[in-house]
Amino acid sequence: MKQLTVLSLLLLGAVAETMAEKGDSIMFAPKEHPFTQAPQAEEEQAERCARLATEIEALKGKPQRRHAALERYRLSCTEKDRLE
Repeated sequence: MKQLTVLSLLLLGAVAETMAEKGDSIMFAPKEHPFTQAPQAEEEQAERCARLATEIEALKGKPQRRHAALERYRLSCTEKDRLE
């Protein structure tokens, strides 16, 4: 009976040890899905440039506001490519 008690304690200790160990693997690490990642800065920039272009088209009868929008478009969408 004493041997059975000692054996069961050893087994419980071994089971508890293996359950506590997580075993994170570098090789099989979960990868992030592309749909859960935040949008890239390039996509945001392209969207902003498209919004500015539609705003410029909408401001055809208002030359001062259209010119300001056109300058914003030039600075953020076209001049940036030349600087890099």
